Amino acid sequence: MKAMLYAAAIGLLLAGSAVALTGGRMAEIPLDKMTPAQRTVADSIMSGPRKGMSGPFNAWLRSPELADRLQKVGEYVRFNTSLDKRLNEMAIIMTAQYWGSQYEWYAHAPLAIKAGLDPQIVAALGAGREAGEDEGR
Repeated sequence: MKAMLYAAAIGLLLAGSAVALTGGRMAEIPLDKMTPAQRTVADSIMSGPRKGMSGPFNAWLRSPELADRLQKVGEYVRFNTSLDKRLNEMAIIMTAQYWGSQYEWYAHAPLAIKAGLDPQIVAALGAGREAGEDEGR
C-alpha cells in the first residue's frame, strides 16, 4: 500500500510536469536573468541531491513559490523515501511509461538499472510488457 501511495505521488508530480519538461517549449532562464526569488529556488535545487536544473524546473521557475514547493515534494519522494532505491526507481519508470513521459523515462531508466533493477525488467516496462512476457504475445 505504501508503495502504491509513493507511486501515485510520483505520478501526480510527473503528470503535472509532463507538458513543460523540455527547454524548447519555454526559453531557459539564465541564472543572471533570474529574479532573486527564482535564483534562491535554483540555488536550492542545484545545491541539493539533484545537483542540477534538468527536468521541469525551468518551467516551474515561472512561479518561484510553486517551484520551491514542488521541488521539495519531489526531493522528499525521490531521496527520502523508505522504499528501496530499486523499487522507488521502478515506480518512477512505471509511471513514466504509463503517462508517456519520455523525459522522465530517459532520466530514470538508467537510474533504475544503477539502483539494481534488472535491465530486462526495465526493457519490458519500456515496451509496455510485464517482465518475462513473451514478445510474440
